[in-house]
Amino acid sequence: MKPIYFPFTFITKPVCQTLAACFSQTAVYQISSIKMPDEMQQWEKSGILDIRIPVKYDGDKLDAIVKQYRSWANLHQGSEIAFLKSRTDKIPFFDENSTRQITADIKNKGGRQNRSQEKPDPLLNAGLFLHLAQEYDMQNLTLTEDLQSIEAMEQDFMKDLKGDNHALDEEIALEKTLEVHDPGHYMTKERVHAWTRIMQRDQEGSGFFVTTSRSVFETLIDSAPEAELVGVLDAIPVVDHEVEVLETWRDELMKHLEMLATVVWIAKTDPIITAPEIPGCETTVSLTLYIVPGNTPHEFFNRYVEHDVFNYKEKYRKVKLKNTLLGLIQKSS
Repeated sequence: MKPIYFPFTFITKPVCQTLAACFSQTAVYQISSIKMPDEMQQWEKSGILDIRIPVKYDGDKLDAIVKQYRSWANLHQGSEIAFLKSRTDKIPFFDENSTRQITADIKNKGGRQNRSQEKPDPLLNAGLFLHLAQEYDMQNLTLTEDLQSIEAMEQDFMKDLKGDNHALDEEIALEKTLEVHDPGHYMTKERVHAWTRIMQRDQEGSGFFVTTSRSVFETLIDSAPEAELVGVLDAIPVVDHEVEVLETWRDELMKHLEMLATVVWIAKTDPIITAPEIPGCETTVSLTLYIVPGNTPHEFFNRYVEHDVFNYKEKYRKVKLKNTLLGLIQKSS
């Protein structure tokens, strides 16, 4: 069993390093091999990522619709808010009908007549949403890195002007200002909704889903009163080379998690073995683990889609899953 990273299709280098601290390999979804970021392809080749494409989208069709959306956005400059409000706060490509509505509006210059009669395609809309979300996350990462560089230069400048005492205060302020951006804070429910539609087509699957987004994690836990805390693992060392004792621990961790996902949940279980200490390792991460007992992943995530259109049985599973495990992994130092 491998952990599946959610609800994102884009992974940054720090996130990849964080995941690699806990897991030998992490699965992540993509909507197209053609649109896959270069760095993620390299991580796949090195074995850190298991990139899965559960839905075979038509890349040309995706590009055509995205171009139509951008054309629509250009035509409606200054009136986007009014247009979206007229859609009852439905997000482009997220709502089942919005793709054909936007396309019709482009052709009719904003009119509501003669809309396309083709049936809505929720799976296509989910792929389009995730494609746009990935572009947004990649652009936002670049912007965040640029802002951090500017703030760092400002701090250096103030240090030169006012000395070390002022610099200490400014460093504290900088740490608060440059908190790690959580992309899951933006359109959290919509991200989970679209990602779930893709996940339900993954024939390999998993019983364990991990995120680096506290916003996403808390949203899921808050909406699942039956979820129970399994435990918190602190001080998991992040290293840039293979360490045999860490590899052994990772294997033991996944065996333990697979056991939790496949047996009837009993609150009194053996504690998860703590990660070994690595001398000289200054960076560590923490893993918070919850279990949703009596819910397979398909059953659990179905609550986040409007219509239960995915009734996949566990026939594709090599292991019979009984529970769903949710993990939050974050840098602790």
